[in-house]
Amino acid sequence: MRRSAIACTFAALALAGCGGGSDSASLQEGVYESELSEQYLLDNGITEEQAANESGVHTTTLQGNGFTDTWSSSNGTEGFCSGTYKEDGTRVTFTWISGCFGDWAMTYTIDGDEVTWSDIETLAPHNTAEDQNAAEVFNGVPWTRTGDAPSQ
Repeated sequence: MRRSAIACTFAALALAGCGGGSDSASLQEGVYESELSEQYLLDNGITEEQAANESGVHTTTLQGNGFTDTWSSSNGTEGFCSGTYKEDGTRVTFTWISGCFGDWAMTYTIDGDEVTWSDIETLAPHNTAEDQNAAEVFNGVPWTRTGDAPSQ
């Protein structure tokens, strides 16, 4: 009986890993996708122009403390922005360098390949109520990890 208990304990540790279950998973470098339909954006207070130009599947690549966000909307607008990100536990601060503005921080949870964001906070100087709403809407959909970051 004791051997079974010990075997079960080792099996549970092997499955959980050193840090436990998905609660301890860390954000990995790689390619992530999220879908922002034009209707979803409109329903959540995003202007018609911004919804038309920034809807679609967003592909976010995290690599070497840098990130890019690319998309192609249904109206044919293609977008590309880049910046840096810094992790502090499960809290991540994103800072734009090119193409977009409005830095923000948020907390992640990971379940398999899906990253869900919460506690989204816009950072000065772009931290009006409108900026906050946009950050919450754009990050209110999960990111799905679709692969590794490309080799540099």
